[in-house]
Amino acid sequence: MGHCRVQVLVIMLAAVVALALGETALAKGMKQTVRVEGSWAELALAILGNGWVLAGSTLLVVHLGLYLLALRRADLSFALPLTAASYPLSALLARFYLREDVGTARWLGTLLITAGVAIVVLGDATGEP
Repeated sequence: MGHCRVQVLVIMLAAVVALALGETALAKGMKQTVRVEGSWAELALAILGNGWVLAGSTLLVVHLGLYLLALRRADLSFALPLTAASYPLSALLARFYLREDVGTARWLGTLLITAGVAIVVLGDATGEP
């Protein structure tokens, strides 16, 4: 695997971590706003004032910046599937940090997607287009 591909993989690893952490923070913050009653304006203020939502939004902007950097160096058909590597990390964070019930079907689906990402990365490493 070429030096450029390794750089893209490192950039995308950081992007994937930022994406999974950002989505987890958004979910935590939005669950906290469920208790807010009132007008749309009051809900919007509660959302915009929630630290978890702000942190999650910031992490998603970091993800976007890293993804754009990766797209400067790699094909979309290589970089885009790598974003799906956030799914297993997100599922683990949902289960163990947010205490969500992640059922068997979700775990199996996540494993299938992860296998697809591995095929993209390994296929590229073997030089296949």
